[in-house]
Amino acid sequence: MCSSQIPMMTMMNASKNNAAVSAQQTRGYRNRNPFNIRKTNSKWAGKVLHGTDPAFEQFDLMVWGVRAGLYLLTKYVRDYKLRTVKQIIHRWAPDGDGTNNEKAYYDAMRVGADFSNQVQQNKGWLYAVAAGMCRVESRYYLTSAGFESAFKLLPYPMKCFWCRLSPEGQEREEVDGL
Repeated sequence: MCSSQIPMMTMMNASKNNAAVSAQQTRGYRNRNPFNIRKTNSKWAGKVLHGTDPAFEQFDLMVWGVRAGLYLLTKYVRDYKLRTVKQIIHRWAPDGDGTNNEKAYYDAMRVGADFSNQVQQNKGWLYAVAAGMCRVESRYYLTSAGFESAFKLLPYPMKCFWCRLSPEGQEREEVDGL
């Protein structure tokens, strides 16, 4: 049977399966670190203490790797005062890092073609940026459920920042480590 006779749905499923196989072969997927966070002395929650990768962090579960990426993105916006997507990209993947392709990041984030897009302080924006970064860094497709699971593990003040919640009167949730 020639490829033109294969039903379109079968071709689409094969394409999805090939994308999943490709993602599983990436370093970020193997390390459960879809943001490809460089190895540091940080005591990340869920960090593999004696990992085998010499350059990148490794995590016990993918949710911990996603949480670490969300933690860093929050620090970039809240603490380092990065106000545009371009500033975030250049901090995350500086020139010479191998993945600093602005267009790829913008396309993956679906935040528009304007390289000066301003940060929006809401979870939807954070999800779009995080999902795009995971796609560019490791071909990992972050689902909304995966994002929500990792978001729930962030320290309470970081969740408040994105949800614009007042910490007063709210029950405090914490996770050990960064």
